[in-house]
Amino acid sequence: MSREANAALQLKILQIGFVLVFISAVLYGVRGMMFGSSFVIKMFALALIGSAIVIGLDDRYWLFPAFLFGYYETLPVVRFTGAELGSIILVATFFVRLALHRDVYVSGSKRFVWAAVPFLAWMCLVWGQNPVGMNIFGSSSIGGRFYLKVILSFLSLYVLSCLRLDERGCKLLCYSIAAGYCLYVAKAKLFGEVIADTRLASQLHYGFINISFVAPLFLCRFSAPELLVRFWPFVGFFLTFGLSFYSGNRTAAARPVLVGLLAPFFLKKDRIKTMGLLVVAGFFLGILVAGQGVVWRLPFAIQRPLSFLPGRWDRRLESYGFKDDFRAELRYWARQHIKASPWFGDGGFSLDYTDMAWSAAQKRRGGFSETIAGHVLARNWHNVWLGMAADFGIPLSVAWGLFMAVLLLDGYRGTKRLPPGSWWQTAYLYFYLMIVTEFLNFFFNGGHTALTAQQLFLWAGLMVAVSNGVVAVRFVSESAIGFKPSICEK
Repeated sequence: MSREANAALQLKILQIGFVLVFISAVLYGVRGMMFGSSFVIKMFALALIGSAIVIGLDDRYWLFPAFLFGYYETLPVVRFTGAELGSIILVATFFVRLALHRDVYVSGSKRFVWAAVPFLAWMCLVWGQNPVGMNIFGSSSIGGRFYLKVILSFLSLYVLSCLRLDERGCKLLCYSIAAGYCLYVAKAKLFGEVIADTRLASQLHYGFINISFVAPLFLCRFSAPELLVRFWPFVGFFLTFGLSFYSGNRTAAARPVLVGLLAPFFLKKDRIKTMGLLVVAGFFLGILVAGQGVVWRLPFAIQRPLSFLPGRWDRRLESYGFKDDFRAELRYWARQHIKASPWFGDGGFSLDYTDMAWSAAQKRRGGFSETIAGHVLARNWHNVWLGMAADFGIPLSVAWGLFMAVLLLDGYRGTKRLPPGSWWQTAYLYFYLMIVTEFLNFFFNGGHTALTAQQLFLWAGLMVAVSNGVVAVRFVSESAIGFKPSICEK
């Protein structure tokens, strides 16, 4: 038998094995769900399904973790969030394939990895001084799970910096991430939003928040004039952009707007037409706001993202706790904790801060706020810099500033090496602009140290994997034609 025939036979056996494993895994899973089999059987079935998917994707196995990265809630049965499980699959598969010589180690840029080391080192130092949560599934050790998030995402950053994505891989990556976010939104809307109708919050639609991560993909792929003449991209962008506003969340509404303002400077096409369309869009927005409460009444969920503009807004926005007073209170208490312990903060993700949350809930102006107590317990300070310093000390905020400086500056240099109109450009710009918008958000929202680091590490890793593919193609092209880059490109 010839070598080609032998290779074809091996591939056929692999495909048959993949189908058999997948079918048996589904049957085990259905049997476990219907007849109440043990947790171990369900885990085994899911592990078989996951393994079958990874084997079937072969050298594009990273698409499955990328799909899971957009699902931040805990998944059924496995007790991991999508981002945690995605990181575990990515890291484990990479090292297994490396050991079996099925993957090639790419010695690309590791600047982001080294820039993240001081951050991780200081966090582990504080963890060592305040040990908690070595058993991540214990009810008394939930704090340790946040350390797990950071460590897993750091390992993912390292693994992704060792990968190289071709252009088709970048296209599939964009589709995979968009599908993951849409799955999360579908689950949140269909099963997650059980809120009493008597509460004003029932008129908001936070389940649509993650759709705001999908809308920027269209803006990184097409210029505004191109979107207007392409039917399906326009429909997709219109729906995702509209639902971002309909979520009632100001951060979600601002995300595609900021990307829409920044993307034209990187795409370098149709800039004048795009600026003209933005002016027209701003004009219609002014008319929409001016007519609110006079000529028409916008849905409450849409009013909230626009309520920072002058206009006649629903009075309930002021009387139901939607003003920003609680942010000022949270930042005040964060500064108090920094003053009390500037080096090590409150000891990281310790569970022993019930008394602190109770004291923070006592407003300085009198009264009691459950909102403030809840955010303090969740370590959600609505300011990333103050939040990191309050939890882990000022050195961690400094280390995070170092990482962000390297990420933003080096990432900006990478935008100049992208082939125009390619999927490399689309994927790279998407991750870079997501990082930029999240950086701007650090000063107004968010604040949980672990969740912030997890998201930024994953985006940075995917951006490096895309960049490695661009560098490889340029190296081959330059070697083939004997082209020597200019001093500025070296």
